[in-house]
Formats: sequence, structure tokens, C-alpha cells
Amino acid sequence: MRTSGGGFCAELGHGAGHIGSCHQFLIKIVRWVFSIVAENLFRVIEMMVAEVGVGEKPDSILTLRDWCSLVKSGEQVIRISNGCDVLCLAHRERSAFLCLAPGWQGLLVLRPGLQVLSGSAWVLPLSQMNLFKLQLFIDQGGVPEVRPARSEPWAVLNEGRGQVRAAPALESWYLSLALQGGAAYQAFARHLRSSERYQLLGFLLAQGSGGEKLQDLAGRYGVSVSHFRRLCRQALGGTAKSELRGWRTARALLSMAEGAASLTDIALEFGYASSSHFSKEIRELVGIAPSSLIDITGLPSE
Repeated sequence: MRTSGGGFCAELGHGAGHIGSCHQFLIKIVRWVFSIVAENLFRVIEMMVAEVGVGEKPDSILTLRDWCSLVKSGEQVIRISNGCDVLCLAHRERSAFLCLAPGWQGLLVLRPGLQVLSGSAWVLPLSQMNLFKLQLFIDQGGVPEVRPARSEPWAVLNEGRGQVRAAPALESWYLSLALQGGAAYQAFARHLRSSERYQLLGFLLAQGSGGEKLQDLAGRYGVSVSHFRRLCRQALGGTAKSELRGWRTARALLSMAEGAASLTDIALEFGYASSSHFSKEIRELVGIAPSSLIDITGLPSE
């Protein structure tokens, strides 16, 4: 099955000089589709990050202590802003300790069991789903490390003091860390990859973009349909059906941008009943019929 790695790398700027203006137009469309169907990966999320000074309470729902008492299971990602004192953390599962300087702000990925020994911090708004999806799409552009996650129950990424980033800027910052490939990013990414959310997203991307029924996907994943629906809702933030529909459309558009097959072949490859079904789906999600792009791409219609 063709992956979206090539198109994604092109979006990051690799080989951009070799892409014609028509293909650049298609890539812009595809990026727009992803912004709609992937929980707004590249645009403003519903909860904006408040401007926070050191020790000042942000527009946040929880303190870190409150968050620790509420979280139940699964790998978690949080964005925290430390107060005026050193924040010292421990973990119930391991004899591990972590101390963060006053005013520290950044991302923390961890397994449940976090304990606050001293200090206080605020939990800032963050879409975990977007970050897991972003990591998956980053990994589509290359082969991720296969080394197991570190033995520590957490990994951190320091944003720097006083940084105020809304969702798109935070994602751009994370992308820049991925391109640099530093040790802190690698440790953080390994924790994300070891989570069930990431594994499920990878499974859906590989297995669920051809119009398969949810019952078949659940059987392949090894769980009941009802449990699979719950897992998908947790990982995607919505129903699997609508998410997979958008993913399939985006991947079909990326295939169009490569210009190696006809509309009919692309429709059949991605599980559409016909080229007319494919055209209808594109019009509904993007507002442009694939046939209107044929002339500028040189793509055969049959």
C-alpha cells in the first residue's frame, strides 16, 4: 500500500524546488484536507494557550496535583507551566525522580503514576490526539528508530521560559525538533510510539484507508467491535468512520499529486466503488471535483 511519506516530506520542504506549480497547488489542497480530517493538525484548535507569566495562574482547568489524581490509564501527554519554585516529581512504578526549574514550561509524556513531591504547576490546554497523529505522520516520512522506549516512566521537552505558543506554532516547533533529531526529541518520540494510541493510529492508517468495514478492522485488531469503537474514539477524538473517510480522501489526493495513475485506477486502489463515487467524495470534503484538476496535472481521466 502506498504511504503518504513522500507527500509529507515534500510539505516539510524536502525537494520542494522540484515540484511544479500545479503539484504545489494539489499539495496545498491535500494539506487543507488533513487540517479538516486530522483534528486540525495544522490550524488553530478550539482551546488556545493563554498568555502566562512565571508563577501566574493560566486559564487552565487543573493544577498538576489535581491532574495526577484524575488520570486513569494509558500513555499521557501534558503541557505544564511551572510556578515560582522547583517542581519535583516522582513515579509510583519506578524509583525515578525529576526536578524542573522555576518557570519551566514544556511537554511531558508519561505513564500513569505521576506524583508531585514539591512545588506546583499548571496544566495548559493541549490536544493529545493531535500530537500522537503528528508523530505518526512525521514517521511516515522516514523509518523511525526501532529501539525500545527508555526505562524512565517519562520524557520531557523544554519549550523555554515565557513561550506562548498556540496549537499551530506548537506543532511547528515540534516538527522543527523532529528535523533536528536531538536526544530529547528521540526519547519523547519513543514514548509516543510505544503507546496504544500510536499503535492504533498506525493500524488504521495501514489497514483502514480502503473502505473496510469496522467489524473487519476490529477482528484484525483482535478486539470486539464495541471495544474497538471506544479505542478509536479515544485515539481519534471522534468516530473511526468519519476519520477514515477523510484519511482515504487525503491519501487519494496525494496519489493524484504524484500523477502516476488514472482517476479510475486511483478510485479502485483506495476502495471507491467507481470514479464517480470518488469524485463525489472529493467534492463533499474539498469542494473541488477531481475532473477539474485533470487539465493542470496532465492526469488521464480513464
